[in-house]
Amino acid sequence: MIKLIAAAIQVYLVHLRWQHRTYIYELEDEIDKLAADGSPAAKLRIERLAERLSFERERITGPADSDSD
Repeated sequence: MIKLIAAAIQVYLVHLRWQHRTYIYELEDEIDKLAADGSPAAKLRIERLAERLSFERERITGPADSDSD
């Protein structure tokens, strides 16, 4: 029974990682589409999406160690 629960948790974690990766790819695709536009509104949207993309990537890797004094 415990092996079954452990396997189910593993499958769920793989699914969550896949969802997160897909979300990041969608953000990147949207940035690429907006970059082709070049309008001021598109540039603002790109900035916002870039911040969100940076945040999502940081969630995966963890925050950079900026306190390395």
